[in-house]
Parts: sequence; structure tokens; C-alpha cells
Amino acid sequence: MSRRRFVAFAAGIGVAIPLVWLAVYWTFLRGNPALINSVMSGGYFDRVLIAVWPSWLFLIADPEERSVAIPTAAIAVNAVLYGAVGWLVWFGLNRRRFVLPVVGVGVLAGWFLLLRWYAGA
Repeated sequence: MSRRRFVAFAAGIGVAIPLVWLAVYWTFLRGNPALINSVMSGGYFDRVLIAVWPSWLFLIADPEERSVAIPTAAIAVNAVLYGAVGWLVWFGLNRRRFVLPVVGVGVLAGWFLLLRWYAGA
């Protein structure tokens, strides 16, 4: 697979994850605080969501959900993050193998630090 297609695929995943979540949220969860609390806290889905959509934190800037720009920016930043990681993985697979473990450790460390910060530890 070419570099351009690989990075585009990674960025596409970075767009698809938030779009699926927002579709589920706006279709089923919006307007029902008890259900949102049950879904997010019950199965620690809030932590899963922040692990796969780190720019989800942008949505805190619009608690009344009136802006279209903020979710769009959060999705765009997530696509850029996924595209950057996709490019690094492609680079590691096709050019320098030592980049792969560095990317893996970097992503895991980033997730750990983000989740630790989110959990308040």
C-alpha cells in the first residue's frame, strides 16, 4: 500500500470513530442524563472514548452543544493525530523498523498519561 493511501486510511479511521460516537449520542443518548451516566460511567466507556478520540476534550468548551465548529475541530484534530500515527507506522514498516516500537511506546505512554490525567490520579 502506498504511503498516501495508508495515511488516508488512518485519517479516515480518525474521522470515523468520532462520527460514529456522535451519531449514537445524538440519536440515542442526547437529552437523557440517566442513560448517558449509565453508558459512560457504568462500563468506563468515558475512558475508552478518550483513548480512541483524544481530542474529545474539545467538546468541553461547548457544554450546551450549540456550536458546530467545536465538534468539527475535534474531529479534524483526531484525523490529524491518526494520520500522523499512520504515517509513522508506514514509515516504520517501509523504511526504518526501529520507528515501530518507538511509535508503539509513544502511543501507549500518551494513552496512559491522558487516562491518568482524566481519572484524576
